[in-house]
Amino acid sequence: MNTLFKELEEATLEQFNHGELPQWLADPVLEVARNPQQYTDKEYHVEMLLAQVLEYDVYAEAGCCKWAYDHEDIKRTLRWLNEAQNEPKGKEG
Repeated sequence: MNTLFKELEEATLEQFNHGELPQWLADPVLEVARNPQQYTDKEYHVEMLLAQVLEYDVYAEAGCCKWAYDHEDIKRTLRWLNEAQNEPKGKEG
């Protein structure tokens, strides 16, 4: 398995088991991490997703400054990954 996808799986499990990442958010991230063949040409978004999981914080939007990622950031990146996955092959954006 690609190192990037393995790192994503490990980070997601760590945040789910020992952090505050909820299951409803961990499940679709793990789906990406465990299916690298579906996302090999989307590594930029997978890297972004990894960074968001590593810096996930339930209260990222609280206070005056946004210093971490919240569920909306992760959901947005997952949506981009899934939209890109559903595009016809050979289509350039």
